[in-house]
Amino acid sequence: MAEFQRGRVKEGGSKVSSTISDRHRPNLLFIFADQMRGMAMGCAGDPNVQTPNLDRLAEEGTIFVRAYANAPVCTPSRAIMLTGKYPLTTKVVANDLPLPENERTIGEILRDAGYRTGYIGKWHLDGVPRNKFTPPGPRRHGFEFWAAWNCAHDYFHGKVFRDTPEPILLTGYEPAAQTDIALDFLRQHDGRPFALFLSWGPPHDPYHQVPENFKRLYDPEKLELRPNFREPQSSSLPLSEEDRKVGLRGCIANYYAHITALDEQVGRLMRALDEMGIAENTIVVFTSDHGDMLGSQGMLKKQQPWEESISVPLIIRWKGQVPTGRVSEKLISLVDLAPTLLSMMGLEVPPDMEGVDLKEHVLGGQGPEINSVFLMDLV
Repeated sequence: MAEFQRGRVKEGGSKVSSTISDRHRPNLLFIFADQMRGMAMGCAGDPNVQTPNLDRLAEEGTIFVRAYANAPVCTPSRAIMLTGKYPLTTKVVANDLPLPENERTIGEILRDAGYRTGYIGKWHLDGVPRNKFTPPGPRRHGFEFWAAWNCAHDYFHGKVFRDTPEPILLTGYEPAAQTDIALDFLRQHDGRPFALFLSWGPPHDPYHQVPENFKRLYDPEKLELRPNFREPQSSSLPLSEEDRKVGLRGCIANYYAHITALDEQVGRLMRALDEMGIAENTIVVFTSDHGDMLGSQGMLKKQQPWEESISVPLIIRWKGQVPTGRVSEKLISLVDLAPTLLSMMGLEVPPDMEGVDLKEHVLGGQGPEINSVFLMDLV
């Protein structure tokens, strides 16, 4: 990431001194995109993309610029985030494999601790077919409120299931409609701590399925491509017909358009927390399940050991607890998120979680660090 420096804030930032014991049990708003590489934000130094709300979130918290997906493909990565375990342990080693019902997730732990839990958006942990209904019960892994779809990337014809097998059609751009549901969930806050996981499908392809007002922000010919960009040699790119029509530069422009569209939704969520008076006691996490090559090294999509595929955005904000305006260059990976968040929330980390509890570093103190990240892709 050395070539991308614009927009970064300095290492260090302002350290806070209060401890979790001084506060009420925090809420958790965990937002994650799909296939968004870690360097694709203004605050991470990307010279092309417009992300004012994510940049503000980073200024109000800490951005981790060496955050990595342990298995850079959708289903294994999602299982990693929720369980704090590696794919060889959970047996979720490839896309479309179900997360076993006996694998305990952060959702189940928080529900059992008295949290009001919710999951909105792409799930991709219930096997095949991808349009199957996930009924209330153990296959939802602790999430009580449910407005999700196993897997579909059709951003103007989105659907969710609630508690019956009749799909509910979403209107407009899918992430905006999912954010509407998330805002309704937040506004029903009754004083009980909540943990809401919001999973958006973009900027995963199809890249062209993004509102026109965001497309107009990006001229493909004016993009500054990464130094390792090379046009893939294959004459039959693994893209939709519409994406192939605009070429790879057009796809990259639309990728950025998706990210700016998601950034707008981040702003809506942050304003809601402020208006409700709960921003101070809500941990906000923004990340992704993996990145996207987008022509770097002459490759597309994910499942590669290169930075563009394995690097993910990671911003954590907890006002008064997480240092503000800090760029952390310490290693962290998705397997570390569940144990770290549980520890931050004052809950015991299950001994079978394989990730490292990095709470002390996240909160600006001294504690365990990792000097390597385990990466795998079996399929």
